Amino acid sequence: MLKIIPVLLSLLIFPFNYTYAGCGSCKIDKTVKKVSTVPGVLNQVPDSGKIVGSVHASCGMCNFGVKTKKGCDLSIKIGENVYGVRGTSIEDHGDSHAEDGFCNMIRTASVSGYITGDYFIAESFEVLKD
Repeated sequence: MLKIIPVLLSLLIFPFNYTYAGCGSCKIDKTVKKVSTVPGVLNQVPDSGKIVGSVHASCGMCNFGVKTKKGCDLSIKIGENVYGVRGTSIEDHGDSHAEDGFCNMIRTASVSGYITGDYFIAESFEVLKD
């Protein structure tokens, strides 16, 4: 009977830790990265909320300092504001934890869609070649 208690505790603790540990796959420095000003990249949201053009895109948690999500999530940054992306996911654009993935670098994307609240609703989202 005493031998079964550690096994049961392990079975209970592992799923809890896996669920609430966040990404866990990112072996990178999760400090907020400074985004340099790049000509042609949008730096403010128009009054209409309609976005068409180039934006900075990356993992919100790993590179943009988003703390409201648990785990990696695709985000865009326009000016000083970060918006979670809906309509496409971080893994739709390759391995996010690869050397050139969204968790390791900030990329430029050509997008169209609109801002609603804290989210960018993507109608199109294409990562540009560096």
